[in-house]
Amino acid sequence: MAVQEGQKIDFAEKDAANRKLGKLGEEFVYDLERHRLKEMGREDLALKVQWVAQTIGDGLGFDILSFDEADDSERMLEVKATGLSKFFPFYVTANEVRCSDDIPDKFHLFRVFNMGREPQIYILHGSLKILCQLEPILFRAVI
Repeated sequence: MAVQEGQKIDFAEKDAANRKLGKLGEEFVYDLERHRLKEMGREDLALKVQWVAQTIGDGLGFDILSFDEADDSERMLEVKATGLSKFFPFYVTANEVRCSDDIPDKFHLFRVFNMGREPQIYILHGSLKILCQLEPILFRAVI
């Protein structure tokens, strides 16, 4: 087994930058969803959109609760933001994967890329187990 070379990483700084980028991405999608619903003539639903990651907290498996303008059904939106290109890999939690698998008809992953320049999005709708190649890279160890 080859040993990797060490490098100095300021994990606190990296974590803070990632949190800031994530929050900006969530805000972008929150505003986008409210605008979408207003454009569809559903001001009533636009007022109900909730940024649950801010109001309730993490752990729900999604960041924003929105609605389908046609039948008023709920849409659970998970946001993944990057300043990099469209196909740069992203991380999802086991909870987010479970959520997408439990409610695939309501789950939407909004991938915001080129954040900080000219933000663009693509949307994955359904179970992440089916839509993505998932690779476990983190383990929880207990002694």
